[in-house]
Amino acid sequence: MGLALDEPKENDAVEIINRIQVAIEQTVLPHTESMTLDYQETPQGSGIVITSDSNCC
Repeated sequence: MGLALDEPKENDAVEIINRIQVAIEQTVLPHTESMTLDYQETPQGSGIVITSDSNCC
């Protein structure tokens, strides 16, 4: 699973989440139901992280 700043492709599912447009590939859409996208700051650095209750990531 990865993230990219890119324009949505023709077959992507496009949703507005917290006022942010998100495009998700149809092939991975079923696996995103339990995911949470977050921003963390740690002593090692900061960045965006994906967490989930399932074993997807």
